[in-house]
Amino acid sequence: MHYLTQFKAYAPPKPLPATVVPVSEYLSDVQAGALPSVGFIEAGYMSNRDEHPSSGTNVQTGAAYASSLINALMASPSWKDSVFILTYDEPGGLYDHVPPQPTVNPDGIAPLDLQPGDVCSTGGGANCDFNHTGFRVPLLVVSPFTKNSYVSHTVADYTAILKLIETRFNLSPLTKRDAAQMDMTEFFDFQNAPWSTPPTPPAQSTGGVCNAQVLQ
Repeated sequence: MHYLTQFKAYAPPKPLPATVVPVSEYLSDVQAGALPSVGFIEAGYMSNRDEHPSSGTNVQTGAAYASSLINALMASPSWKDSVFILTYDEPGGLYDHVPPQPTVNPDGIAPLDLQPGDVCSTGGGANCDFNHTGFRVPLLVVSPFTKNSYVSHTVADYTAILKLIETRFNLSPLTKRDAAQMDMTEFFDFQNAPWSTPPTPPAQSTGGVCNAQVLQ
């Protein structure tokens, strides 16, 4: 995983942790019904599978990659008791009318590495105490237990995913931020499993170009 190599403990030539594996292992585990309790899949920035059309990436390539992971899960023995959460970091911008929302400072520590002239060192800005979210990001919850056609209107951030994991496995929160999040159980109907028989998504057309220079 590229991002881990930016930390001293995993910088080359030091090895990555044994739990960091190729995505092919996810696909094997899905078919074998042997997924770990929690997994994290990172497509990789500038991998041509990300959501950054400004770099020339065709976003249809990333969409096809995501669907290959989700479709493999839906067609496998692992589907019956799994949750796949798809989200990414392309927020807000010109299309989002909802501003960042107030939230909880994770650990009570204000920014410590401000540079001279930073807005937070000259009177303060909107998020100078880690007490606001960022702009909204996309999130899809794919599971046999997901409520049919459900759209959440509860304010949350990425750490709600942590709260779901903590709730499921009876774990203590890492910070005050995830402790204050909703636990995402509102997305699910665990009694009726509305999608116990998974849907069959339509085939995706990937022939067109969709990036910042060409929209089709």
